[in-house]
Amino acid sequence: MPPLQPKSPRYFIKTYGCQMNVADSEKLRDVLWGAGYEEAAAEDQADILLINTCVVRQHAEDRAAWYITSAKGLKKGNPHLKIGICGCYVTEPDRDLKKQFPHVDWFIPPNSPETLQEYLNSPPLSPSLPAGRQGLKKRGGGISSSPAGGEFVTIAHGCDNYCSYCVVPYVRGRETSRPMEEVLEEIKVLLEQGITDITLLGQNVNSYKFGLADLLNNIHQLVISHSSLVIRFMTSHPKDMSDEIIAAVADLPYVAKEFHLPLQSGDNEILQKMKRGYTVEYFVERVNKIRSLIPHARITTDMLVGFPGETEEQFGNSLKMIDAIKFAAVNMFAYSARPETAAGKMPDQLPEDIKQARLQKLIELVRSSLA
Repeated sequence: MPPLQPKSPRYFIKTYGCQMNVADSEKLRDVLWGAGYEEAAAEDQADILLINTCVVRQHAEDRAAWYITSAKGLKKGNPHLKIGICGCYVTEPDRDLKKQFPHVDWFIPPNSPETLQEYLNSPPLSPSLPAGRQGLKKRGGGISSSPAGGEFVTIAHGCDNYCSYCVVPYVRGRETSRPMEEVLEEIKVLLEQGITDITLLGQNVNSYKFGLADLLNNIHQLVISHSSLVIRFMTSHPKDMSDEIIAAVADLPYVAKEFHLPLQSGDNEILQKMKRGYTVEYFVERVNKIRSLIPHARITTDMLVGFPGETEEQFGNSLKMIDAIKFAAVNMFAYSARPETAAGKMPDQLPEDIKQARLQKLIELVRSSLA
């Protein structure tokens, strides 16, 4: 009988939060693949457990904290298990993770696969392939990143907007853009590997330093032998949705005719307190511009209810906007105070029951409008 082959070490990644966290988890997978690890079917089968966290809203933070705490029990059955906290938890100000979670071994900031490489004593990813795509061929049936089942290509990291309710600039840092040549090379590699549905990703893709419209136009050189290519992008900030971007989406056949434009509130005073940088009238003008050039464009949005000081009338203005614009889909949230943010220090924080009642009313309106 031939000798039994030793099992490859295995990993499991639990991801919370936004598309940026999903993309970061893919990069961590690539590092683990490069170090000889295989994906485990469940946490209790893993030698490494990575928990990619989100702190944008209290609910997501609480879920991640519960999961990290519960993972302590896994070490009783496997004392060699290494547990790592990844993502925004690690860089949130005034948090002592080592004290809060003494059973955790590793702490990996957002967009930092090199930190995991250091923990593993693993060589850097091959420079011949763009970062984050090293294990794509080997991964096979692994988790796809983009909402359409394709892959994410991150074009920018961080955010400079400092919306008053948002913790992202504090945990992900200032905005930086990847060179266009590097992004185009990554898209080329994905096309060569058979990936034809690609989502360009950033906290605010519209403020891409080298021009989102220019990037979309420059992708044409890769399309000649890939007629099935579909390019998407997210997330957009309404204040930076330029005529050039809208025209590029309208003119380029390989760009999906869809826009995710987070409105957040339908009231100008609340938008000003949020430091969103646009008015309701400007938002409506952008929507009208899109629909004038692309009548069947799919426009989706985010709405945040219960912001500090929000009155019933101001909440009603948000409902009116939802009813008037007829979005294809709406992501809905109740405001969650983040202590690092300006809004978290504002007076007139609304009781939780009022926020939840408004959220439910918004949900009911959206459901009826989409029925």
